[in-house]
Amino acid sequence: MTRRNQAASGTAAFRKARRAARNGVAISIVILLALVMSAMGVGVGFLLTRSKIPPSLVSSTEAGTVKVAATRFDDSRLVALTVSSGESSTVASPTSGTVTGIAVDAGSPIASGQVVFDVDATPVIALHTDVPLYRELASGMRGSDAAGLNAALRRLGYNAPDSDWMTWDTITAYNALAQSVGARQLSRDAGWTIDPGWFVWLPADSVTVKQTSIAVGRQVTAGQDLFTTAAIPLKATLPAAAADLVAGERVITIGDRTFDVPADAKELTDAALLAAINGSVAFRMASLGSDSGGSPASGGASAGNAAGSSVGEALSVSYDWRLKQPLTVLSVPPSAVYDAAAGSGCVSVDAKPVRVSIIASQLGKTMVSVSDNRTFDHVDVTPRTDEHCTAQGGE
Repeated sequence: MTRRNQAASGTAAFRKARRAARNGVAISIVILLALVMSAMGVGVGFLLTRSKIPPSLVSSTEAGTVKVAATRFDDSRLVALTVSSGESSTVASPTSGTVTGIAVDAGSPIASGQVVFDVDATPVIALHTDVPLYRELASGMRGSDAAGLNAALRRLGYNAPDSDWMTWDTITAYNALAQSVGARQLSRDAGWTIDPGWFVWLPADSVTVKQTSIAVGRQVTAGQDLFTTAAIPLKATLPAAAADLVAGERVITIGDRTFDVPADAKELTDAALLAAINGSVAFRMASLGSDSGGSPASGGASAGNAAGSSVGEALSVSYDWRLKQPLTVLSVPPSAVYDAAAGSGCVSVDAKPVRVSIIASQLGKTMVSVSDNRTFDHVDVTPRTDEHCTAQGGE
C-alpha cells in the first residue's frame, strides 16, 4: 500500500471514531432528558393525586388567634407544715408473765386496738383512752374512765354507748374487739368486769415506736417499760403564703383523709387532723429521720433516749394542699394579656377588649377567669386593640 493510501485510510478511521463519539454523547443526553421528564411526571402526578387536608385539621380561627378551653383549676401543691411535737412517752406493761410474742419493733406504728405482745401465750392489746383506766369497771359503774373506754371503742367502730356509763353494750363492744385478736374477754366468771391489766394504755390513737425494751422469752412485770414512742404532734403551723398562692379556702389531704383549712388559718390544732398527721407515713419517716441525728435547728434529737421523756421536736412534713372549691379558668398565651395590674388585666377577642382576672401561670400559659360566667373560645395571641377594659369586662 502506498503512503497516500495509508493516509487516506487513517483519515477515514479518525472520522468514523469521531462520529461514533458524537452519537454516544447524543444518546446520553436523550437518556438524561428522559429521566428528568419521568421524574417531573411523577412529581406532577403526586401533586395532582394528593388528597386534601381533612377539614377537622384545618384551623377555624384566623391567623393571630388561638383556641382556648375552660378547665378546672384547684391550685394543688405541696405545703410544708412545721409540726410541733410534745414529749415522747414510755409505755409500760400492764401485766406480769413470760413474753411469748412481740408485735412491735423500732420504727413501726402501733394503733389502738392492735396487739402489742403476748404474755403467757395470751395476746395483749393496745387501747387509747382519754383517761387511763385506774380501777376495775363493772356494768353499772360510771366515771371519766368509763367514758374514755366507751369513746375508744366507738372510735374503733364498735357500738359502745356515748356516755360515762359502763353498760352491757360496753361489755359486748369490748368482747368483740378482744375476740377479733384472740385477747382475753370479759366473762361471767370474772363478774363481767374489765381490769386495767388486760390492755396496754397508749397516749394516742396511734404512736410510732422509737425503741423497744422487751424480748421473747424474757420475764416482764407490771409497770415495766415496754417501749418508748416518738413525740406526738401538738400543732401544725402553715408557712407564709407564697406570692403566687390563689386566695380562697383550702383543704389538706393527710393519708386518706381530707381536712378543711380556713383561708386565714396560721396554725392547725384540730385533734382529728393532728391524729392523722401522727399516723401518716410522712410524719413517721420525718420523726425517725430526726432521731438518727440532726442539727438543733431542724429539731434533730439523739437516738440514745431509751426511756423517760425527750424534748419536743419541730419537724417539716409536706402534704397535698388545694382549693376547696376549684375555679373554672381559661388558659391563654402570656402575650395575649395586656394592661395587667393587681391580679387583673385585659385580653383581645376579635379586636375587642375583655376584662379578666389573672389566676396563675403554669407551663407557659396564663390562667384567667371572666366575671359574670362569661367566656370565650378563642383569643388574639397579640392584642389587636389597646382599648382599656371596663370594670364589667366590657366589649
